[in-house]
Amino acid sequence: MSFLAESRWKALAWIAGAGGALSLGYLLARPEVQSFIENAGVNIPTDDVVRDYASGLGWACALLLFVLTWPVSWVHKKMLTAAWLVKCFVALVVMLPYERQYWGLDCWTYFQRSHQGLVELSPRMISSGADLVIWLGALHLKIGPDSYHAMKLSFAMVGLVAVYLFYRAAEELLGYISPLTFWALLLYPSVLFWSTILGKDPLILAAIALYVWGVVNVAALGRNAYLAVVFVGIVAASAVRIWMGPILVLPCLLILGMRIKSLLWRLCAVVLTGIALAVLAPASADRLQLDKAADLLEATRTITAGWDRANSSFGLDVELQSTWDLLLFTPRTVFIAFFRPLPGDIPNTFGLLAGFENLGLLLLSAWALLRVRPRHFRSHIFLWALCLLATWGIAYSVIAYRDLGAAVRYKLQIIPILLGVIGYLCRQPLHVPKALKAIESTNGLRTHAGLKLS
Repeated sequence: MSFLAESRWKALAWIAGAGGALSLGYLLARPEVQSFIENAGVNIPTDDVVRDYASGLGWACALLLFVLTWPVSWVHKKMLTAAWLVKCFVALVVMLPYERQYWGLDCWTYFQRSHQGLVELSPRMISSGADLVIWLGALHLKIGPDSYHAMKLSFAMVGLVAVYLFYRAAEELLGYISPLTFWALLLYPSVLFWSTILGKDPLILAAIALYVWGVVNVAALGRNAYLAVVFVGIVAASAVRIWMGPILVLPCLLILGMRIKSLLWRLCAVVLTGIALAVLAPASADRLQLDKAADLLEATRTITAGWDRANSSFGLDVELQSTWDLLLFTPRTVFIAFFRPLPGDIPNTFGLLAGFENLGLLLLSAWALLRVRPRHFRSHIFLWALCLLATWGIAYSVIAYRDLGAAVRYKLQIIPILLGVIGYLCRQPLHVPKALKAIESTNGLRTHAGLKLS
């Protein structure tokens, strides 16, 4: 884009922003709008719900200006600006009925406890994912307004960064700019909603996105320096949910071992992943209160014991008496982790919406599965993604059937990977011409659909 055209777009963006701000101010001043905001915010721990909401609107505009300063191409900046407006609409309009419906949400506790002060909360910052969220909330209060809606938008910005990192990884694999890929991921219902809340979900999504971006740069593009990005992503994900560390490390052993050619860099990768696994595996066991001498069956019983009081669980009439019973039962629970609830599993509005979303995901997955061909397994990135999906599915299968509500949120962590695999398989032709097969066997870099295979 020329400098003149870019300047014209920027001027139009500023004019549209000013007009939008004036319109929002006019709407917020109307009594019926204020009454709606007050009724929707009955659970927000604040003395003045309308003022809290107005502060959130102001902070949304400030963060929009922040997006415009990002050092990215103007094409990306336009997508990010539009995406931020969509996330603001979700945070400030769509989520209001949800926040009114559920008075016991964790976000109210996070907002209240973040007022304890940054200094007081710092010693406990990495004690748990909840403490990290509270500390980040206190950090927001140092730089932003004392408003629940404003704090929620700060976490929504983290969710936007996560989506953008996933998109950058996809763009590196595709080899070209693909706005459709960006919007498909951003507008996927679970990603759009759960990456906008005040809680752990936007943070864990951003950490995994950083990890994926690093893996793609190392494995597909040979940029070995991005091993540091992979390591930071694993550490960040572990800080939010400690057991995500081993889940992310194990697939790395496969992809890094196959793709890194330099002996020095391969040794560095092995050392880093080995250290991460040695530290995170026992830490995860301690966090989950597992007996290190217990077998697999006993460990599974320990983990599931804390989920017996869940309101939305499957009453599966299965009694696990042996490790063999557990192995036979695992495929069913892995399916639940990825594709349940389905319509009718949870008898409320939000459960019905989640059910139809999962039904669509199941149909897409089935279609993609029918398109799998042996040549796809020559792609190291494809193998790594399958390994990550399998590792996550097995790890989370032990609790998914115990609490479907939690399973819906936890699935946010892996949805971008699953959508990426589905997109890859659906883009690939069922039959490759002989001439193209000869080219692929020579360099092994790209299919004619534009995706790197190795």
